[in-house]
Amino acid sequence: MLSLSSQTTKINGIELTLDPEVMSPDMIDVIRSGAYEATEASEIARIVQPGERVVELGTGIGFIAITAMQTGSVVSLASYEANPRLIPLIRKNMALNGISFEVHNAVIDPREDGGTRPFYIRKDFWASSLSPEPWGFLEQVEIPRVSFARMIDQYRPSLLIVDIEGAEEFLFRDVPLTGVKKVYMELHQGVIGRIGMKKVFDFMSSRDFHYDQWHSHGSVVLFSHVLR
Repeated sequence: MLSLSSQTTKINGIELTLDPEVMSPDMIDVIRSGAYEATEASEIARIVQPGERVVELGTGIGFIAITAMQTGSVVSLASYEANPRLIPLIRKNMALNGISFEVHNAVIDPREDGGTRPFYIRKDFWASSLSPEPWGFLEQVEIPRVSFARMIDQYRPSLLIVDIEGAEEFLFRDVPLTGVKKVYMELHQGVIGRIGMKKVFDFMSSRDFHYDQWHSHGSVVLFSHVLR
């Protein structure tokens, strides 16, 4: 549920709900300032192409998904967010902006379907993750697992948008990327370390994805397939 004290603000013309039940005062200030996911928002309109089929892993409050949908180039978008507290916010933000896309409270996992994974909720939702480390957490919840392979088969995405707070180190382990042309990902070196970063780049290179300099900025990286 949304708290009774929730308010809204606008970033780039997109109206977003501010809810102190799931956001710290510092986080609310960052969102109000327009700095929240500013890099991703500035690039997404250049990355999305007509006819794009998008799957977003780590939807947060829906800002990037709504930004992508507002380009008018997306034919389908499915979002996966592990934090159950954010699902009402995503739906509220969709309604505020007249946007609709699929929303799933689930974790994409390189293993088979079924079962759950523990997810650790923190006051600043962007720090919530699949790991209890390195920060303390407010609550541990069990979230349904959906296999990466089934997600790819179901949606056939041409673009993956990934912001999963360090889980990128293991997500792409021996998974199919059939039909995927671009992977737009925030990397968390402070969480996965240098070895984890190398694993991500090695996997992408082994699947013929290259580091796309024109759309990459710091920790936010676009991997583009060289043959598609």
